[in-house]
Amino acid sequence: MLVPRFVHGLTRDVKKESLRRIRLMRKGARWSEAMADELVDVATLPGLVVLDGPYPNVGFEPHTHIYSPFHWADDAIWSVRPTLPMSALSGIFFDAVQTPWGVLGMLDDSTGTWMRLEEHHWPYIQAVERRWDELEAIGDRYSGGSQSPSPLWHFGSAPYYALCALGLSREDLHALMPQGFHALYRRLLEVRAAQGLPPPPEEAP
Repeated sequence: MLVPRFVHGLTRDVKKESLRRIRLMRKGARWSEAMADELVDVATLPGLVVLDGPYPNVGFEPHTHIYSPFHWADDAIWSVRPTLPMSALSGIFFDAVQTPWGVLGMLDDSTGTWMRLEEHHWPYIQAVERRWDELEAIGDRYSGGSQSPSPLWHFGSAPYYALCALGLSREDLHALMPQGFHALYRRLLEVRAAQGLPPPPEEAP
């Protein structure tokens, strides 16, 4: 999977560059413009793929801090003195969800920011469904702040929240998580069909 080069490095350096790029958005740049950088294959980068943070455990060696631009954009929107308007939320989301690294960067959304709006639910879980195999192919390199890597299905607060908001039970969620996102998505469609609820927007007749 290709990621912008700036998200790999020490926590402090990735934070500094993420903040610099978010300042470009304050001057009118779109997310895709502000985050544009040379793309590199994460398979060639040493270290973990960090999905949440910042945490000191993974701060002092180079890792791929994929969460970082999203974390600091969230902070810019919701801080006591916001530097990005609330209206930036959907602009960032719909720009970011078009890329694999953007889908991954919002995956372990511990603050609930990116799934705050209902109109983000279907687009996000459909994007995760399309990208899951690519994201899983990275291997057991994922971290939520620990130095010990884990498989991808251990994470996913954003898509898991959206699945339940759209009708999946928590029992089904926990039972099927180890099977990966495709199993969860199929079960959601089954549940909604049984309840007479509309199919996903792309699949509507």
